[in-house]
Amino acid sequence: MAFLESLSGFPRELLIAEIPGPTLAKLTYWYEFYYDVVLGGQYIWKVRSMHEKYGPIVRINPEEVHIQDPEYYDQVYTGPTHKRNKWTFFTNQSGLPQSAFGTPDHNLHRMRRGAMNPYFSKAKVRVLQSRIESSLNNLLVRFQEFQESGKPMTVSLAYAALTNDIVMEYAFARSDNRLLAPDFDPSFKEAGEAGAKLGHFVKQMPWVLTLMKVMPDSVQIALNPVMASYIKLNQDIIKHVSEIYSHRDNPDTKYQSQTTIFHAILQGDLPEREKSPDRLWQDGQVVVIAGTLTTAAALSEITFHLLRQPEELRTLKEELVNAIPEPTTLPDVAKLEQLPYLTATIKEGLRLSSGISTRLQRIATDETLIYTVRKEADDKNSTVEKQYVLRPGIPLSMTGLLIHHSPTYFEDPMEFRPQRWISNPSLDDFLVPFSRGTRACVGMNLAYAELYLAVAAVFSRYGSSEIHFEKDHGYLELYDTSYKDIEIIGDGVTPLYRPESNGVRVVVRAA
Repeated sequence: MAFLESLSGFPRELLIAEIPGPTLAKLTYWYEFYYDVVLGGQYIWKVRSMHEKYGPIVRINPEEVHIQDPEYYDQVYTGPTHKRNKWTFFTNQSGLPQSAFGTPDHNLHRMRRGAMNPYFSKAKVRVLQSRIESSLNNLLVRFQEFQESGKPMTVSLAYAALTNDIVMEYAFARSDNRLLAPDFDPSFKEAGEAGAKLGHFVKQMPWVLTLMKVMPDSVQIALNPVMASYIKLNQDIIKHVSEIYSHRDNPDTKYQSQTTIFHAILQGDLPEREKSPDRLWQDGQVVVIAGTLTTAAALSEITFHLLRQPEELRTLKEELVNAIPEPTTLPDVAKLEQLPYLTATIKEGLRLSSGISTRLQRIATDETLIYTVRKEADDKNSTVEKQYVLRPGIPLSMTGLLIHHSPTYFEDPMEFRPQRWISNPSLDDFLVPFSRGTRACVGMNLAYAELYLAVAAVFSRYGSSEIHFEKDHGYLELYDTSYKDIEIIGDGVTPLYRPESNGVRVVVRAA
C-alpha cells in the first residue's frame, strides 16, 4: 500500500508539516483511498472543499501539496530550463513506465518526448490535415445516413470514433474505421475508460499491475468483464507497433517522409534500447487513449450547448458562413484559427469538458519555490502575507478542472459562454486542458486541429430547430439528452459521467 511506502519519505513530510490540511490526509493515504476507490473518483471534490476551508495551498496526503491558484501555474509546470520530475505515486497507476507519459525522470522524459515532438508540431499537423478531413468525411456520411433513417444518433460515440480513427491513422497509418461501424463500435471508448478507472486503485496498490501481467487474460476478464475491451486494445496496439518495427529496415515498405509517429521514432536519433517494441507500444497506448477520449468529450460538450443556446449557434454559424462560403470545402486549419468566435467556442468546450480531470504532480528537483498567501488582516484595513517554502523533492499539484470550473476565475463557471474569451482575453492564462510546460500534452496541436475542423464541418452544414441557414444540409435536435448526461460527477483520470448516461444524442432532420 502506498501509505507504507510513505514511511521512507518521512523527511519530505517534515518539509511540508506547516502546510494546512485535514489531519487524516496528512497521516495516511487511506483518506484518499476512501474517496477515490471506495466512493469512486470523489477525492477531486474533497480537495476542492479543502481549499474552501484552508485556502489556496493544502496538504492533501502525507507527501503532496495541492495549489489552487492559476497565477502560480507556470511555476509548477515550467519550461525546459527548470527540471520537473513526475511523482512515481502518480506514474505507477498507468502501468506504462517506459512511455514518455509515465517517465518520472526529467532528462529521460525529455529524450523520449523529443522523439515525438516533431511529429506533433503545428506545422506537421497542418501538412497532414487531409488525414483528418478523410475521417471527417466519414462522420458527415454517417450524419446523412441517420438523417435518412430518422434514428437517434449518439454523437458522443460518433465523435469518439472520429478521434480514434484519426489518431490511429496518425500513429499507425491505419485505422479500424470505427466511424463506419453501425454503432460506432463503443468497445474502444469503454476500453480507454476502463483503463483510466483502474488508476486510483493501482496507484495505491501498484503490485496489482504485477499480478495482472502474470494473470491469464481470461481470468482478468472473468473478474471484470469490462477488461476485455482494454486487453483487446493493448493487444491491437502491440500488434501494430510490432508490425512497423519488423519492417523498419525493409526499403520496400518504408513510409514516405516518416508518415507515422513510430516510423519517425524508428528512423530518429534515439538509442536503440529506446526503439524496442516493448517500449514503443506503451507510447502507442497513451497516444491512442488520450487522443480519443479528451477531444471527443470537448466536441460533445460543444454540440450539446450549441443546440440548447440558439444565439450562440447563430453567432458561430454567421462567422462560419463568411469564412466558408461553400460548406463542402474546408479551409486550412490556419485560417480557421483566425476566426474569433469559433476559437472562443472551442476554448469554452475545452474549459467545461476539461480534458483530463486528475491532478498532475510535478517535483522540482533542484530549486526551492516560494508560495505566498495574502489575506485580509483582522482589522479589515490591510493584508497579511504568509510564505510557504517548498523545497526540492516535494510533489506539487494542481487540477485543471478545478480551475476551469471555479467562480473565482470564471463568472458563472458552469454556463457555456464563448463570448467571455473575446471580452476578456486574459482568461487564456487560466485555460489549461492540456497542461503546460515540458510535460504538456504532446498531442495538443492535433487535438486543436481536430476541434477546429470538426466544429467547422458540422456546424457549417447543420443548424438547430431554431437556427436555419440557406446552405444547411439539415439540422440537429437533441434527443433524450439533458445536462445530466454531460455532467462530470467524478475523476477517473479522465472525467467520470453518470453510469446511466447515454451521452449526447441527436436526431438529424432534413433542411
